[in-house]
Amino acid sequence: MKLKNDGFALAILFCASLLCASTFCGSMAHAQVTGSGTKDAIPLWTGTTTLGRSKMAQVDGNLGINTKTPGAQLDVESSSTTAPAIIGSSFATTGSGSGVLGLSSSPAGTAVAGLATASTGTAIGGFFQTSSSTGTALLGIATATTGSAIGIFGQTSTPGSDAILGSQLATTGFGGGVNGLTASESGGAGVDGEATATTGGASGFFGSTKSPNGIVALFRAQTGGDLIIGQFGSSSPVKVFRVDSTGKGFFDGGTQTGGADFAESVAVAKEFARHEPGDLLIVDTAGRRRLKLSAEPYSTLVAGIYSTKPGVLAMAHKMDETAADEIPLAIVGIVPCKVSAENGAIRPGDLLVSSSTPGHAMKGTDRARMLGAVVGKALEPLSEGKGTIQVLVTLQ
Repeated sequence: MKLKNDGFALAILFCASLLCASTFCGSMAHAQVTGSGTKDAIPLWTGTTTLGRSKMAQVDGNLGINTKTPGAQLDVESSSTTAPAIIGSSFATTGSGSGVLGLSSSPAGTAVAGLATASTGTAIGGFFQTSSSTGTALLGIATATTGSAIGIFGQTSTPGSDAILGSQLATTGFGGGVNGLTASESGGAGVDGEATATTGGASGFFGSTKSPNGIVALFRAQTGGDLIIGQFGSSSPVKVFRVDSTGKGFFDGGTQTGGADFAESVAVAKEFARHEPGDLLIVDTAGRRRLKLSAEPYSTLVAGIYSTKPGVLAMAHKMDETAADEIPLAIVGIVPCKVSAENGAIRPGDLLVSSSTPGHAMKGTDRARMLGAVVGKALEPLSEGKGTIQVLVTLQ
């Protein structure tokens, strides 16, 4: 009887074991993960127990998004016509957090490279923007002290696009669209612009401003040295001009200006008649370094002609100082001059002296009175009346 009861107990225990096993297996079957996979693709949970293929792939240690063959540690590709492939945003209102940070320790490496490969349109290799009144739209710093490291490199193949565009939208402050810094002591450049095309009219550097009081280019020497140096040649460039920190210019090839005379800024007396370009002026004996209109024939006080457009204007003032009550007096060169035919018709080559008509010159005929009274030679004729002709200023 005991054996029969023991057998029954064993049977009950066996059945209970089968029931537990069945329940466990059912639970495992319910929690099983299903779905199809793709080689090298990082899976995406499409449900609580199902997996699908994501946009990310990992091949040979490279991670790609929207590409099965990533070519870098992180390769993000996009076919969107409006949305960017990558957005880096730093929302902190304090500190120095960066939306995107690119670092390169290689002497010839590039911290950040932007390439616009489209051959049409207005694609931009790199676009940077700041709304801060003192912020910098783009700051590139190459900290390597040797080699040819580049803080920022932008490249585009589109004929009308910019490799790098820095846009400063703030209407106040001193923020810059592009700010380049270099710590090199052996000829480094904060901003380096080079036009490699051998034909056409490409510019190594182009600056533009739309503000009436804006500055296209500002050069500042903080510890002496030169403001600007111009060189010619590629393999062994030769210095052809420079402007030092005092503002003095040195030009090996000479200079060319739009005017045709050398003028000096000189004060004029306050007279009833208003002074005008072309007026003949004499020394004002009642003043100091001051002129006035000529008003008598053969005056030996003749000083020069009020220049219409001086090629070179010299003055005793600093560049930003206001020269009150001063006019440009042409003392050498060719300028328009008011003349009168009161002493006869004027022909080219005639020596001119002051006349009785205020501010006008006339032909000199009295040789005994002309020493020290001649202002110049006529280059154009005047047959009668009054007019304005070109005169070669040659005081004698």
